[in-house]
Amino acid sequence: MDNDTLKDYLANNSQVITIFMDKATDFLNRQNEDRAPARRYNDAEIARQADKMLDDVIANIHDKIVPHTREQTPAAWEQFLSENDVLDDLELSMTELSFESED
Repeated sequence: MDNDTLKDYLANNSQVITIFMDKATDFLNRQNEDRAPARRYNDAEIARQADKMLDDVIANIHDKIVPHTREQTPAAWEQFLSENDVLDDLELSMTELSFESED
C-alpha cells in the first residue's frame, strides 16, 4: 500500500485525517495571527501547509507499518490495521496531539 492509498483508507475508515486536519489548521491559523498583517497567509496557503503536514504524518505512519506487513497489498494492510486496532490507536493519538510553536 502506498501513501496515497493509505491516506484514502484512513479517510474512508476513520476520523484520523479529520482530527489531524482540524488541529493542524487551528495551529497554522494561530501562527498566522502572529505574523505581520502584510505577511499573513491566505486560507489557500494555510490549507496547502496543512496538507503538507498531513502528507508527512501519512508517510510516517506508512514507514512504521511497512516492516510489519509481509505483503504490500491493500488487503494485507487492511487485515493488519484491523487485527491490531491501528485505526483506534491512531484516532486516540490524534485526539491527544498538540502542536507547539517553534520559537
